[in-house]
Amino acid sequence: MAAWFQEVVGDPCQPPPERLKGRQLALLHAMENGGPETIRELIESWGLVWKIGQHGGLTVDVPDDTG
Repeated sequence: MAAWFQEVVGDPCQPPPERLKGRQLALLHAMENGGPETIRELIESWGLVWKIGQHGGLTVDVPDDTG
């Protein structure tokens, strides 16, 4: 869950960093307009990796830039 907050919407107790502004609203619109698959496309458009965790929950990973 830490990757979600750090890389998608920032710290929920702080104003979002400039690079993340508008993401919370974009996620809401994606869910309202297309559901989970639309959210997946949005997450991946931000350069993040969408995957299902070992217990079935959603995780969002930052791609490995070392390659």
